[in-house]
Order: sequence, then structure tokens, then C-alpha cells
Amino acid sequence: MTCRGAKAAIVAATAAAVFLAGCAGRPEIIQDREAPEFGHSAALTPLLPPLDGSGLSSDDRGAPARRIRVGTSVEGRPLVVEVFGAGPVTALVIGGIHGDEGAGVAVARRLAEFLGRSPQAARGRAIAILAEANPDGAARHTRTNANGVDLNRNFPARNWRAGRKDRSDYGGPAPASEPETQAILRVAERLQPDRLFALHGTASQKPCNNYDGPAAGFAQLMAARNGYPVLASIGHPTPGSLGNWAGVDRGIPIITLELPEGRSGGECWEQNRQALVEALSADGPATSRP
Repeated sequence: MTCRGAKAAIVAATAAAVFLAGCAGRPEIIQDREAPEFGHSAALTPLLPPLDGSGLSSDDRGAPARRIRVGTSVEGRPLVVEVFGAGPVTALVIGGIHGDEGAGVAVARRLAEFLGRSPQAARGRAIAILAEANPDGAARHTRTNANGVDLNRNFPARNWRAGRKDRSDYGGPAPASEPETQAILRVAERLQPDRLFALHGTASQKPCNNYDGPAAGFAQLMAARNGYPVLASIGHPTPGSLGNWAGVDRGIPIITLELPEGRSGGECWEQNRQALVEALSADGPATSRP
């Protein structure tokens, strides 16, 4: 590895160590052989293989992706975040909050693959991707997690309410009662993202760039690339949603990208590749927090 490549690896490792500080549940991290020690706060047992950097020189690869286990689902499945790049601009991308919306998972995974092949797209910023936030729901092909809770109604937003247990939009017995919600909150707290993208799939409505908080500019940029309409509301209340918690309560620009569930993951990615990459790299409003 060249001197420049070694420095890049150290930068990425340091960013990952900062992220891990304070995270609950002894998260695991992939450690490259040349990366520095992280100390006793993190288990260093390899979780997933490192990204394949074949075809790239050490100078072109930049900082490698860090794969971090930030929690587990109700049924014990790992919740894994991949962090690409480093810098003052931090973006968080989340797919699969609803287990029966595979389009969001597919596009999040393709985005991670793209950043692995094209690390220059992340230069000057850190991009964290939690591709599958509800693996138990995905295994069951249900909107809810294994406890029957809609994770996108379980965030501790000011408008949270439990709702009815017999409904698929049940908000849970208490705000942030679910381990998957707690993992997302930990990631957001450690990264302090200045923009957030939640990737969903929709079969009952048209795809759209739905936004909360000061994210209208991001939504308009994405609409110019993916052709989806820009919506400030999807037409029905969403108490306890990630959009309400992040965008409305905390002022973090957040896009809820509703993807067409009837299309293949590859087609959804091609429709949205440029929109996502440009929105991740664009200048945006400073995050305001109460």
C-alpha cells in the first residue's frame, strides 16, 4: 500500500472508531490488517468480508468501506452499516424499514456496490448505508418486524402514538421499543448526518420523492434525475415515522424515496442511480437541531 493509501485507511479507521464510541451492544467492525487498533470497546471479530478493490490502485481506492454491526433484530439477525469515505459532510441511507418492500433494500445494496467500485463519489464526505433495517420482516415478507411493530411508526417523534395492535401500522408499546429502531437511532446519534435517505417501495401509490424538514432542494434535484414527483406529504398521517422524527422534530433534511415495487431492483437502481449520487454529493442546508 502506498503512503497515500495507508493514510486513507487510517482516516477511515479513525472515523469508524469515533462512530463506535458510545454505541451499545459491543458492535463488531471489520478491521483491515494495516488499520490501527480500536481498543477494547469494539469486538474485532470479522463480520463480513472486506469490499473487493480489484482493478483499483491503492491511490485510487481511497479509504476502504467499514462494515459495522450496530445491533441485532428481534430474532437475532445482524444489522450492518457500511461507511464509505470520510469528511465533514455525512449522509445516512436506510433501506428496508418495511420488510415487504424489497426495492429499497435492492437499491441500497446497489448503492453500496457502486461506492465500493467508485470511491471517488464519497470523497470529502462520509456515507453510511444500512441496507436492510428490518431483516426479520424481510424473512417473513411482512411490513412489520417480528414483534408485529411497524418500525416506521416506532420512532420517538413528537407525534408518536401506539395505534392498534391488530393493524400493520402499529407503532409499538412505546416509542423506540424495537431493537431495529434503537439501532437506527444510535447510528444517527453517532454520525449526526446532515442528510438522510429512507428507501421504501410502493405498490399502492406512484413512486415519489417525499421530503421532510429542509429537504425540498434535494427532492427537486432527485426529481430532475428520476422523474418522480416531489411531495411534501404522501396523503395520510405517519405518526412516529423516521421522517417526522428526523425532518420535522430535528430539522435534518430527509428524503423518503418511494420506489415502484413492481419493478426489478436493477431497474429501480438505474432509475435512481444519478438522483441518489448527486443528492449525496450536493451542497445542502446546515442541519438544525432543537
